[in-house]
Amino acid sequence: MDEIDIKVGDYVVYINTGTKGRVVDIRKDENGDVWVVLDNNLMYRPHLLRVIDKSKMTERKDDIDEVVRKLEKEELEEGKLTDIDLGDACGAG
Repeated sequence: MDEIDIKVGDYVVYINTGTKGRVVDIRKDENGDVWVVLDNNLMYRPHLLRVIDKSKMTERKDDIDEVVRKLEKEELEEGKLTDIDLGDACGAG
């Protein structure tokens, strides 16, 4: 396998999209190309990844929750979102 600066266990970012993950495997395909497998089960070419510190990793749920909070705040400020009480609504029909 060609020498690369990435090893299993490293945290990396895919430079094209900003996708972050932990390296779980490094493979060579039948053509001899090296691929880095992340914990999202996607494979990337090593020259498109950059090793980052674990502290740079963020949970996607935290990111999504922050976006939802910002959207709700904007909609409340613009009067588009109202708080209603649905009582004992359970969604069952």
